[in-house]
Amino acid sequence: MTPEALAEARSSSTVALELGIGCLNDLCRAEGIFADMRNGRWSQATDAVGPLAKRFLTFARKNRRLIIAPPQLPADPENDEEWLWEGQKFHTTYPCRAIITQRELADIYTDNPVVSIERLNQTGWWGERSPSKFVNRTTADYLRALDLILHHSNSLMFIDAYIDPLADNYREFPHLLLATRINDFRPLIEIHRASWRRINGQNQVQGLAQWIADFEVWSNLLAGAGLKATVFLWEKMHDRYLISDLVGINVPYGFDISADANDTSTWTRLGPTERDQQQREFDIACDVHRRVGCFEIGAN
Repeated sequence: MTPEALAEARSSSTVALELGIGCLNDLCRAEGIFADMRNGRWSQATDAVGPLAKRFLTFARKNRRLIIAPPQLPADPENDEEWLWEGQKFHTTYPCRAIITQRELADIYTDNPVVSIERLNQTGWWGERSPSKFVNRTTADYLRALDLILHHSNSLMFIDAYIDPLADNYREFPHLLLATRINDFRPLIEIHRASWRRINGQNQVQGLAQWIADFEVWSNLLAGAGLKATVFLWEKMHDRYLISDLVGINVPYGFDISADANDTSTWTRLGPTERDQQQREFDIACDVHRRVGCFEIGAN
């Protein structure tokens, strides 16, 4: 988004701009993430635009919807059109749903995904937004679907009773964990699984020492990348989720993979209330599932 997209002086009317900002706020409440381009220079420039811009930035920051994006062009933008060029270059590297700008620039730059903030809710993708997504049960598709989440979340909870270093269908799960390393950034990673293992149709509980031994290979992989995670063992658990500080997702089949190319799963985004509820249920202070033990893997 260009800074002056939020400028009253650039809008056809204050009412039209406020309606557009209302759409932005809807995105903040759900799935939207906004690039704070040039390592935060964008938010500085936007903050100077006016009171409506300040109000939106406050709301976006409160909901953790701004992600720091590195510079794309050699020089800092000096006007809104140059910010648009920066956004277009960013889009070639990190595909975006929209590059939002003020109406005059949107009338000049008509190629997708450039759109006027005043016409945001008239775009095709706005009407097609959905809380659910079909994914192939492959690591490659998981990584594509979770790209922004894995790269920009401060905390990640992988909740799946069957995550198992010894299970062939989870052999590629560490790729999801390793994808969270961006430069020197290290998110807080938690793995929540059952204290039992399903063997011959029966749940067989095993001791903490054996679980630590079973996770040793994954521990070494994480340590090599400078990452660490905490593994929690629970007496009972059922549904499977990915919970981060950015979003919560119900993943019915968990994070295992299938050899059948036609196997798909439907992931569903949780609302903020449901996400917070699941996060609380797997807090160490909560007794909904009864924690049996925990241990750390990876870097010290």
